Amino acid sequence: MQDPYAMNSRRLYARLMKYIVPYWEVLAFSLMGMIAMAVTAPMIAALTVPMLDGAFVNKDVESMQLVLLAIVVLFAARGVAGYISIYAINWVSSKLAVDLRAEMFDKLLILPDCYYSGQPGGGLVAILTSDITQLARAAVDVITVMVRDTLTVTGLLVWMLYLNWKLSVPVLLMVSVLMLIIQSAGERLQGAEREARQTADNITQVLKESIENHRVVRLYGGQQYETHRMGEEASRVRDFTLKQVAIAALSVPLVQLMTSVVIVVTLYLAMQQAFANETTVGGFVSIVVAMLMLSAPLKRIASLKESWQQGSTAAESVFSLLDQGVEPNTGGGTGTIAIDRARGELRFEQVSFCRDPVNSGTSPGAGEIVDITLTIQPGETVALVGLSERDKATLVNLVPRFIRPTAGRVLLDGHDLASFRLTSLRDNIALVSEGMTLFNDTVAANIAYGAMGRETESRITAAAQAAHAMEFIREMPQGLQTIVGERGIRLSSGQRLRVAIARALLRNSPVLIVDETFQTPDFETSHHVKAALEALMQGRTTLVIAHRLSTVERADRIVVLQKGRITDIGNHQELLAKEGAYARLVRTFV
Repeated sequence: MQDPYAMNSRRLYARLMKYIVPYWEVLAFSLMGMIAMAVTAPMIAALTVPMLDGAFVNKDVESMQLVLLAIVVLFAARGVAGYISIYAINWVSSKLAVDLRAEMFDKLLILPDCYYSGQPGGGLVAILTSDITQLARAAVDVITVMVRDTLTVTGLLVWMLYLNWKLSVPVLLMVSVLMLIIQSAGERLQGAEREARQTADNITQVLKESIENHRVVRLYGGQQYETHRMGEEASRVRDFTLKQVAIAALSVPLVQLMTSVVIVVTLYLAMQQAFANETTVGGFVSIVVAMLMLSAPLKRIASLKESWQQGSTAAESVFSLLDQGVEPNTGGGTGTIAIDRARGELRFEQVSFCRDPVNSGTSPGAGEIVDITLTIQPGETVALVGLSERDKATLVNLVPRFIRPTAGRVLLDGHDLASFRLTSLRDNIALVSEGMTLFNDTVAANIAYGAMGRETESRITAAAQAAHAMEFIREMPQGLQTIVGERGIRLSSGQRLRVAIARALLRNSPVLIVDETFQTPDFETSHHVKAALEALMQGRTTLVIAHRLSTVERADRIVVLQKGRITDIGNHQELLAKEGAYARLVRTFV
């Protein structure tokens, strides 16, 4: 019965080779270098015979000069071949990593929203960085071992058996036992090291939690509990460290003992053959040299499986991401409608959606369902109130088609959103929410994001002015060219929000979605944000997830939702007069 792991490894490596084949010319140079190094290994061992027997025993000066010249030539050839093989294989490896990263990054940009919702951001970054690096390194190791090391071992074994099989066979058997001992000790050490590393990660986690939650620890008297947790993890690290020390300490004398046995037996057999005139000094030393040269490639061959196990784990992560389904209609698909500028009529027809963003659009009927039927006229501002946090996040993502409804449909100007080309649809939508973070770039680049090469500084400045952002931009060291830092960390929350509003103003889309979950810290900032939002909402079809009384009061219509269904629709005064759910909700607004 075939090993499933071996079958899976072959499948993964065959797929990986498709990325290497385009660079077969460079790979061929590397393989020729590896073959040259493998061929010269037994030749070096063979040269010890004429060098010792001819030069030292028979005092043949001419033979000695030829042998020394041959040794220099061989090592020079090995040096050139080694340089070519190492440089070429690593060139291929780097191209493999570059190609995989480019393909993965392109794939990340078109994956559905639900994929990101179900993945930790750090995990995706690790796949794109460390996993690809590990995969490329494993691919190099496999090629190197399969070609250079396998041929080297084969050549040396053939030479040893050809020169003196009676001495070679028992010595090789003992060396094999020695290699098994070394490999077993190495595997145990690696296992203990993995356990110690995992425990060290647990210590880091305990330490991180204790530092980040230090107020809770002190307020609730958790010092003794945290000390106990840290002590337990520290003791586990100590146990695993001692286990490593014990394995290493035991393996060293064991290997030394076996090595001494190999040497003694080899010398004994060699002396027996020397007394019987069955071997010479040169032949004996040639066998020893060949054995020494076998050590390194045999170790690499023995550790290949573990190296490729790590590489195949990385390959599974990489190819799993590459095999993910993309957004519907990405890169063409079935959506065919393209419009320059929509009128802005939005219509929700019995729309239901899953509150779980991971399963939304993939598991109809899963989770809790919201049912909405609503028409928003072009240029109208509609405020939604009463939504739960999960419902708001999902509803905001329906219109730009980040997620799909599990039932019903959403229409823009009478066309189902699914019938639009994605780029055409999203060109007509702007979104302002707390989740619209900034990039580690200039203020200007963040405002003109996606259209930086097409926008002039005057238009960027005009958008910033309309968003009440120029008040603080002028005070920055480089003005619009100031770097805002990762996620806009160098700006306050109100400043980041105004930059996001300026971005939406510059985009000038007819449909606007505003999620008012953002926080503004002071009255002056709130005043600027309010004025900027008023300028942005002017003349656009606006869907507002409302949290502020001022926004609700200005809305043309207010839609009240309770338990996933629309319970009331009207303007501010009409709904207040009813003294119903809306009146109670108003008391929670700021």
